[in-house]
Amino acid sequence: MKTQQRKARVVSDVIPQNIENQRQQNEQKISELQAEVLSLEQRLQQFRNAQSLQSVKSSDSTTPTLDSVTEEIQKLEQLVKENEILTGITISEATCSVLEQDMTSSLRQHAIVGEAGGKQFKLQYDVREQLQKVESGGSEAEVQMLEMDVVHDMVVQLESNLQAVAKAVSVRELLQLLASYGAWVEDRERAINHFASTFPELVKREDSNDEQGSFNMVISDPHRDLQLRVLWELKVLPMQSVVPDLKLQVEASPEVLAKDKKGVMSSAPEIFHLMLKKFGIESAILMLIRLMDRSPT
Repeated sequence: MKTQQRKARVVSDVIPQNIENQRQQNEQKISELQAEVLSLEQRLQQFRNAQSLQSVKSSDSTTPTLDSVTEEIQKLEQLVKENEILTGITISEATCSVLEQDMTSSLRQHAIVGEAGGKQFKLQYDVREQLQKVESGGSEAEVQMLEMDVVHDMVVQLESNLQAVAKAVSVRELLQLLASYGAWVEDRERAINHFASTFPELVKREDSNDEQGSFNMVISDPHRDLQLRVLWELKVLPMQSVVPDLKLQVEASPEVLAKDKKGVMSSAPEIFHLMLKKFGIESAILMLIRLMDRSPT
């Protein structure tokens, strides 16, 4: 598995359920559309190959079939473009070359170059299909090999998931993983930068020096030696969907901790987790900021 030397950290958290459901539906939709485009392109190529190899069908009977398949491909490609905005996946280049072909089957190699959430990726996979099944209307394409070239931070964060997808030879699950990871990166960047610029006296972005190029959000109490560090991590749900997984760390001086007779600071991480589930990420973080801003001396 190749990697790029670009670093950036991956994050996870708990998105409001309605937003997460919509995102998963959008990502699943583009994956299905791309798979359907691929299948139709394969059928179109096989029709042409069968016509050339067998030379038994007249051009009059073949042309309408090719035209209808081509028209359907164009419609689906347009749908894919429209869904790029929703999914975050942009395909900049797609190629296909025939590796093997005879009267009964073909083996083609597909290559895709694209971007998900500002993260570039390259895919290459082989597809085996039986020509006789295509002509009978029951074609089944089998992906036999899948290789990927993704950014370094994704390899660090999702190595086991990438290995599982490659082993399963699932192009659809890989696209789902790429799309949701890219969305997670963009959401983290947007949220942290927003709060840091809106509340510059309280909120700062904290960059780390680890190989993931990660960064978190630090909320400081202007009146006391107290900081709340929001760790923007991630987790992977079934079907290879990356979602945010935020955690809270409380850092305070011994003097401040000694005054916390009710144990509010020690219970803060659990309270923050409940706030995330009930109100969502932005509202939960905003509550923390407002709380720190009103903290007494």
